[in-house]
Amino acid sequence: EHRLLITGTPLQNNLRELWALLNFLMPDIFGDAEQFDEWFSLSDEHGKENVIKKLHTVLRPFMLRRVKKDVATSLPPKKETKLYVGLTKMQQE
Repeated sequence: EHRLLITGTPLQNNLRELWALLNFLMPDIFGDAEQFDEWFSLSDEHGKENVIKKLHTVLRPFMLRRVKKDVATSLPPKKETKLYVGLTKMQQE
């Protein structure tokens, strides 16, 4: 049995979302959400940095990251426009 997960949406700093994706791909390894939470707990002395290093180590073999500038080279560079809009009266209250 082969499984492939294609997502265009980055993870939103939610470990449960990551667990759900990994559980779909490899349910034998990532079958228990509570155990996953323990593996990547933020209560370590090194905290968030340690969790990020662990996640990179676990995920690196399973990820292929492609960015638009490398794949769609004929597209023009992204153009960003910032538009500042004042608050309405209700928003100011």
